[in-house]
Amino acid sequence: MQHARNTAYEVLRQRLVGGHYSPGSQLKEEPLARELGVSRTPVRTALKRLVEEGLATDAIGQGIHVAKWSEWDIEETFQLRMLLEPYASYLAATRGGDELVGRLESSNEEMAAAIKAGGDDAIARVQEANRSFHRALLDAAGSPRLRSMLDTIIDMPILVRSFYLYTPAELEQSLHHHRDLTLAVAARDGELARQVMQLHLRMSYHRFMQHRSEYARSRR
Repeated sequence: MQHARNTAYEVLRQRLVGGHYSPGSQLKEEPLARELGVSRTPVRTALKRLVEEGLATDAIGQGIHVAKWSEWDIEETFQLRMLLEPYASYLAATRGGDELVGRLESSNEEMAAAIKAGGDDAIARVQEANRSFHRALLDAAGSPRLRSMLDTIIDMPILVRSFYLYTPAELEQSLHHHRDLTLAVAARDGELARQVMQLHLRMSYHRFMQHRSEYARSRR
């Protein structure tokens, strides 16, 4: 039963983060249980967790739906990241070691290769490399409280999918920030890591807001 609960949660969470379901669409227990090959109980448990994480909403009498993201949601998410992730980067730089540097460099190499190769799957590869980079820093920070606060924020669907709007030059700029962060971690310079992450997130915020109208049109 535990395996079924974990499987249902992981599959549904990945679908929500990846944009498999349209914002506002209903998530019904019975069809999902049939599709996943499990009973309704693990699906019900998974949906409850997703509501708690803010990836879905539960309105009384209306069922569970994929969360919609307002401009305020976007603004708040970036503000929270700009408050929390620089501190996580500071901790990671002071606590992480060669293993962390290796993980960051591996993510950078994958992102660089995806940008250079282009093609239909390039953005998906960039997304995954970006996620791996930020997750590596969060792992190395060693703070369960930070992890619980940042877990859903980092995977906010509207931000994950926004990579499809970035130009190659903007992707290269993001990669440049990642490389600077890697240098700060290698130097065990926590304050520099904090500052670079702050710059990285502020640039990401302004870039996203510049593209937000284009993003809205792409979802119609």
